Amino acid sequence: MSTIMQYFAWFDLFILSSIAMLILLGLYSDRAT
Repeated sequence: MSTIMQYFAWFDLFILSSIAMLILLGLYSDRAT
C-alpha cells in the first residue's frame, strides 16, 4: 500500500511541475512578444 502511495505522490509531483513549467513558458512567451 505504501508503495502505491509513494508512486502516486511522484506522479502528482510530476504533474504539478509540468503545469508550472507550462505556465512559466506561457508568461515568458507573452513577455517576449
